Amino acid sequence: MGRAGARGFRLGVDEVSSPAAAKSLNRSGRRTVVIHADAGWSGAVRAGSDGFWPKLVGELAHQGVETRLVKARSKPAEILREPGAEHVHVMMGDMPGYGPDTLHVDQGYITGFWYLDEIGVFWNSSLRLTQFCPERVHRGHAEYFFNGVTGWMLRENVSKAPQPERMPDMLEPAHAVVFTQEIEGLRNRAHHLSNEQMIRTTAEFDRRRLVYVKLHPRQSKAARRDLMAVAQDYQNVRVSEASLHDLIAAAQVVVTQNSSAGFEALMQKKTVVTCAKSDYRHATLTAKSAGDLRDALDYGPDAMEGFPYEKFFYWFLHRNLLEEAKDNFAERAVARIREKAYL
Repeated sequence: MGRAGARGFRLGVDEVSSPAAAKSLNRSGRRTVVIHADAGWSGAVRAGSDGFWPKLVGELAHQGVETRLVKARSKPAEILREPGAEHVHVMMGDMPGYGPDTLHVDQGYITGFWYLDEIGVFWNSSLRLTQFCPERVHRGHAEYFFNGVTGWMLRENVSKAPQPERMPDMLEPAHAVVFTQEIEGLRNRAHHLSNEQMIRTTAEFDRRRLVYVKLHPRQSKAARRDLMAVAQDYQNVRVSEASLHDLIAAAQVVVTQNSSAGFEALMQKKTVVTCAKSDYRHATLTAKSAGDLRDALDYGPDAMEGFPYEKFFYWFLHRNLLEEAKDNFAERAVARIREKAYL
């Protein structure tokens, strides 16, 4: 992965892979940034290909701070968290929790923007508990940022998951599109309504009006089979594999639990109904029951008329997340770590 500033520091991260190595690091007295990576991130962090750590490891090294990787929830990870070791712990993946020496990292809803949060990522992030104050956001800066991000993503058909070629003229206008997820089996429940409840409630609201359903790309075979059977109960429901950007454009209302697709719908200034805990709830209507969802399908577009989507995007992505393409990415990240843990 190269060298940082000719000082000989690798931009990939060495792993603490045994209890003995963890105890040795504790005894060394060196205060270290320890990355607790889940299975989905550990290989990329070790190789320095994750997009977040290469710049940050170099910046930390220049400031005399070492960085190490450990597999989350392993025995070495437990040892490194022993009282007195005084390391800074960064949880990479969905492992919410608060600690005086702990931060949380993951890639956000838009590729290239990263969480570095005190309590968690996505619906567990501190943003869910924070107030959005549009009057404190500069309109011109927000519009420039919003137009740059959304213009590129919609023009190039970019999303977190690969999308089919855009063919907007092939889709009929619809009352709603439902984007499903695979979160209902998680240990810590986040959803108010299940995928099935979202589809049935949306379809039954007005059986004369078209509803699209797009299944999540990581939907399990069992869930896919069950949700296809639900969709077949309604003549006004079509399961589609079209680009999510085209489906969003064709629909008046977007229904999801708390998916990236719901966040991306904000780029087209659509009314979004979130049926789960969500850290972008400030820009959506929240449905905690089927009745709430029916109300949102009815009055949602009127309720969200005039919402400052540009300012919300700027506040959420630019102010609260970290953009890896920016020159000050590493400096902002290190400053946030120092502010949190007095590194």
